[in-house]
Amino acid sequence: MEITILVDNTTITDHYLLAEPGFCAWLDDGKTPILFDTGYSDIFLHNARKLNIDPMEAEYIVLSHGHNDHTWGLGPYLTARSERLTAGHPLSDLTVLSHPWAWRRRRTKKSGDVGPLIHPDVCQSSATVRTTRDPFWITDDIAFLGEIPRTLSFEEWAPYAIIEGEDGPVPDSLIDDSAIACRTEEGLVILTGCSHSGICNMAQYAKEVTGERKIIDIVGGLHLMRADGERIQETARFLRNENLKELHACHCTGFDALHALSRETPLKETGVGTVLRYR
Repeated sequence: MEITILVDNTTITDHYLLAEPGFCAWLDDGKTPILFDTGYSDIFLHNARKLNIDPMEAEYIVLSHGHNDHTWGLGPYLTARSERLTAGHPLSDLTVLSHPWAWRRRRTKKSGDVGPLIHPDVCQSSATVRTTRDPFWITDDIAFLGEIPRTLSFEEWAPYAIIEGEDGPVPDSLIDDSAIACRTEEGLVILTGCSHSGICNMAQYAKEVTGERKIIDIVGGLHLMRADGERIQETARFLRNENLKELHACHCTGFDALHALSRETPLKETGVGTVLRYR
């Protein structure tokens, strides 16, 4: 199984690729190609070409949550897919998978709309849209975790945006924030977009959903860039106790958190162009 980072805030030295404040990864188990998030723009398509990856081969697009830096590349993707089909090139059926609230309109006072630009009805013209709060097994070894139970008090945070709820606008607690858990021969790999639900909550739930006890790697954003020192230290201690083989934290993790994690965990440099292989 391989994970390739197609979008991140930084690039790896000597990899001549584009970066932006967003996240996108390509997950290939040799059977069911998955595009995880789509970044903020179309640069994941550019980067994929340079890395000899064809995102149009994806059978699933999994959206970790409904923020702009993870969903706004969906429009360029659907355009490219339509062009490919119009030119007569057959493609596999595509499913877009997410928590149901990932499609809702959300906004902040500072930035305005920060939710997805594409309505699910538009997406359904060229793909199947599947939403679930429950875990969903994409393959026998790859699970979308659905809605993450939030049980650890040190991972609580105050909402900073507004989302359209069932009865109107409500504070956005990002209940749609989720991740993928992959079973490998050595243990679990967790692929996350931003970890608004709390990466430690995610780790606990991934083990519960999969029945696996060992996590060997976590890949993606840990959203600690505005966290206080206590939360960062609690997170570092939790992950240290997980005895990870490696940690590939990037995107929204933040410098202070990366510095703390580098002292407590086997943190590795991560950015656009990173390719990770697991047995």
